[in-house]
Amino acid sequence: MKEGLYLFCFFITSNAVFSQITSKELKDKAINYSYLKNYKKAIECYSEIVKINPKDSTAYIERALLKQLTLDYKGAISDFTEGGKINPNEVDYFFLRGMLRQKMKDYKNAILDYNKTMTMEVNADAYRFRGQIKEVYKDYKGAMLDYDKAISITKYSEIYIDRGKLKNKLKDLKGAIEDLNTALIIDPLDENAYFSKAEILIKNKDYKNALIDINKAIELNKDCNKYYLKKALIESKLSRTKK
Repeated sequence: MKEGLYLFCFFITSNAVFSQITSKELKDKAINYSYLKNYKKAIECYSEIVKINPKDSTAYIERALLKQLTLDYKGAISDFTEGGKINPNEVDYFFLRGMLRQKMKDYKNAILDYNKTMTMEVNADAYRFRGQIKEVYKDYKGAMLDYDKAISITKYSEIYIDRGKLKNKLKDLKGAIEDLNTALIIDPLDENAYFSKAEILIKNKDYKNALIDINKAIELNKDCNKYYLKKALIESKLSRTKK
C-alpha cells in the first residue's frame, strides 16, 4: 500500500516538475518568436503556458501585449481582465487596459481603469491620459487639473506639450508657448514639441518663428512628410505677408 502511495506521489511530483520545465521552455520560445516578430507563434506559446498553469498572470499580460500587436484588441482586453482577476494587486493590468480602451475610443471604461490605477499607485501617465479623454469630452477644466496633477508628480516633455496645446485652445497663447518651451528644455530632441509649437504659432500668425520651429522638427526627423507639408504652408503664408 505504501509502495503504491510513493509511486503516486512520485508521479505527481514528476508531472509538476515537467510542467514547470515545459512552461519555462515555452516562455523562452515565445520571447524568441517575439524577437523575430512572429507574434502568432509567440501567442500560441503563451496559450500553451496558460493551459499548463491557468493562474500564470504573467502569461496573460504578455499574451495581451502581443495580441495588441496583431490588432486583436478584444482578445487583449480579455487577457488584461483575466490577469487582473488572478493578480488584482498588479496595477499594470488596469493601466494597460485603460490605455488600450482609450485607443479603442472606449473612453468611459478607460477612465474607470485610470481611476483604478490612481487608487493603486501615484501614476502621472494615468492623470495625463485621463486629461486627454476629458479634452475629448470638452471638459477643459478637468483636463487642465489632470495635466497639472501629472506635472506635479513628474516632469517630462509630453505632458507639457499636452497642457500647452490645451492652453492654446483656451486662448492662453503665452502659457501655451511657455509650456512648449519647457518641453524643449526638458527634451531638446522632442520633434513633436517643435511641431506643436509651430502649429500654435501658425494659428497666431507668427509665421517667422513657426518656420524656425518646423525647420528644427525637420532637422530632427527628415522622413516625416507632415513636417514638409507644414513648412510649405508656412512659407506660403510668409510670402503673402511680404506682398
